[in-house]
Amino acid sequence: MISWTAHPAARRPQDVMLVVFVIAIASYAILVGMQSAWLAAIAAIMLVVATAPFLMRTHYRIDADGVVERRGFVTRSRRWNELRRLEVGHSAALVSPYAQKRWLDRYRGITIYFDGGDRDAVIRALQERLGA
Repeated sequence: MISWTAHPAARRPQDVMLVVFVIAIASYAILVGMQSAWLAAIAAIMLVVATAPFLMRTHYRIDADGVVERRGFVTRSRRWNELRRLEVGHSAALVSPYAQKRWLDRYRGITIYFDGGDRDAVIRALQERLGA
């Protein structure tokens, strides 16, 4: 079993300031342009949710059962027999239930960030299980 916590915002505080700046500017633009505090608040919430993988801690576990991702109050998991494909990038890997690339990969698969974990050990464990 391998488990680790990825928290990119803690390791890159300068990027946190950029995210905060973009959210503030977008919210202000909506507030001024549409003259609606409600729409500005909704835009800010949507942008925070969209950047949650960067801002929030994500706990990962790879064990005999499958892959588990826990961020905030949301837990996503995939059993090994559900997964068909592994794509490895520089800072993350994608495990997907589809054998070929599909637009649903982002929603049905799990993106595993190596930040905070042993990249080589994680890739090796994924390759052993998925036969990639």
